[in-house]
Amino acid sequence: MGRPLRHLWIGVLVLATACGSTGVPVTSTQGPPLPAPPVPSTVAPLASTTIPPPISSTTTSGDPVGCRPDPFAGTVGEELAADYPSIQLTAYVYDLRTGCEYSLNPENRQRTASVFKVLVMAGTLLQAQREGREVREWEMSQLTPMITRSANPPVRALWRSFGGSPWFRLQGQIFGLAETAITADGGSAWGLTTTSASDQVYLLRQLLIGDIGPLSSPYREVALELMLSVVPEQTWGITAGVPVGWRVAQKNGFAGITINSVGWVDEPGESLGYLVAILTQGWPDHPSGIAAVERVSRLIADSMTR
Repeated sequence: MGRPLRHLWIGVLVLATACGSTGVPVTSTQGPPLPAPPVPSTVAPLASTTIPPPISSTTTSGDPVGCRPDPFAGTVGEELAADYPSIQLTAYVYDLRTGCEYSLNPENRQRTASVFKVLVMAGTLLQAQREGREVREWEMSQLTPMITRSANPPVRALWRSFGGSPWFRLQGQIFGLAETAITADGGSAWGLTTTSASDQVYLLRQLLIGDIGPLSSPYREVALELMLSVVPEQTWGITAGVPVGWRVAQKNGFAGITINSVGWVDEPGESLGYLVAILTQGWPDHPSGIAAVERVSRLIADSMTR
């Protein structure tokens, strides 16, 4: 069965009316960082931060009627577990053409590393929309290197401007990320935030597709443009196995033992394709982790791009 639509906590958010412009809404007015918006006095943690056990072979898929072949069917889980016995690996795919879902080790909760920056961007764009304005030049000066080059200082700058962990936990609630636990009250260890692959795809669906969620088209266009502009040396991961001519809007996470890759893979002109998140941790080095993520990506692309 498909994943049920989660109830989004939107508070006083007034959704903007969809507009015809596809340009990036950016003001030319330079200004100081935004003040922190009001937040509840207490915000409960959203999920356990316990690291899951190593790979299991459990797989699930959506309704088989009309679905493409499950990339995780058969012995795929067992083979990955045997080849990477000390690695924690989870993946989730949402086929935009059929609505079918596919998951590998869906119970896993793993570190986001720089994949967390997708939520930082989503919250920044939503703040601009809530205030009825365009994205400020200062905000774009932070978002651009944060997404396209995975720069870390912009995360800290935006973190401080919005009030730290309480504000970001609030964004997690707004976007319905029930399986994500945002950490780092001091703003220094945000990459230790834990999440599920399905939560990351659910966020991408709201940020890039917009059939659900609070963001209107002009703000989603900002996110899409940035995620399509990642520097070449960081376009590994979910690009593996994708046919020539398809486009990939992505964000990777790489820190210590963690190697992740998330995004939207789309055939130009179709505006469909699939959303995907591959999260892994436990690696002795980055090349080994990247190779494994790309192995999983090829399995997914082989099924989803037929």
